[in-house]
Amino acid sequence: MRRAGLRPTHTPAVLVTHGRIDDQLGKIASLAPRDERRKAFRLLVAVLAIADGRRRERYCSNGCSHWWHRLSAAD
Repeated sequence: MRRAGLRPTHTPAVLVTHGRIDDQLGKIASLAPRDERRKAFRLLVAVLAIADGRRRERYCSNGCSHWWHRLSAAD
């Protein structure tokens, strides 16, 4: 939540931290106010960035063939 710039009381943060994630993702996707959807997007991108960083450390630290891990090298 901190990485996404959200407070723990923002609706997407509450939904992500309570209940089964597969149930909560549907609720997050259907948030009505545009501002809430923006918050949800920022939160989910931050969560994916953390997950990808952990995956890289664990499985790809000695190199890998994932094309998305080479995106920054293509600049």
